[in-house]
Amino acid sequence: MTKLLAYPFNRANRLTMTKIKILSVLVALLLAVAGLLLTGVEARAQGNYAQYARSVLANLPENSGARPDLEAYLDKLVSSYRQSNGRKGLIASDMMREAARAQAADMMFAGKSGHKSRDGHSFDVRFGAYVEAAELYRARGENAASDRKKGPADLMKAKALFDLWLNSSGHRRNLMKRDYEFVSTGVIERGDELWAVQIFWSKPIPPNSNPLIIGE
Repeated sequence: MTKLLAYPFNRANRLTMTKIKILSVLVALLLAVAGLLLTGVEARAQGNYAQYARSVLANLPENSGARPDLEAYLDKLVSSYRQSNGRKGLIASDMMREAARAQAADMMFAGKSGHKSRDGHSFDVRFGAYVEAAELYRARGENAASDRKKGPADLMKAKALFDLWLNSSGHRRNLMKRDYEFVSTGVIERGDELWAVQIFWSKPIPPNSNPLIIGE
């Protein structure tokens, strides 16, 4: 009697385990396919953003344009502020300059500051459009602001714009992060208005390394 009862129980158990294994394999395959699809979508979005950014900057209104002088000024300003507050300075880089300028221009067109392009590109997508492997940059961030008060779009207005970031605890904390190494500032002028974006990032970690022990 015991054997008769045990046999179907064990068989059912084996069948159940087999089904579980099959389901596990199917779930793993589905997740892998979904991951590939998401990676493909993200890659297309990043590629599309670089083209989109260039198009935005190529079609600025006649009374607007980039201000490389103010970009360099704000690059130095954030680096000096960090150094005077116990952090290492930042290296001004052109790697994210186009991304920063395009987002500043997008904000100008939209009439508000933000971290998404008018086409919905997030900061991570925009950043990823200008590097080969965004996940290797363990620290990256962005500050955005505008000054639309009347008066010349000069160094004084750029300094006032930077002060907006310093007077915001979230923005100040963002620009003071320990792991940052580089900064690219984008500034777009339209009449008296200034629209600015600063992008910060760390050095990329070596592929296949443990990010928890880098920089010890």
